[in-house]
Amino acid sequence: MSLTHIDIDDEALETAKRLGGHRTKTAAVATALEEYNKRLLRAAAYEKYFDIAQGWDIEGAEEAHRADKEAFRH
Repeated sequence: MSLTHIDIDDEALETAKRLGGHRTKTAAVATALEEYNKRLLRAAAYEKYFDIAQGWDIEGAEEAHRADKEAFRH
């Protein structure tokens, strides 16, 4: 973990604390970063599969998805 000084809009941070049920600013920012990273990973996965699937039929797409899930489990 690193100590970082950044300027954040006070109103936006207080709204995030209130809506997220966070007691501290640190908790609100940490959760926001986690959610942002998840969103970026989902977007990258969607793009990956969209690009790969351009020439597939539905069976090919389903097989690739199963194979990817199986590889992730191991």
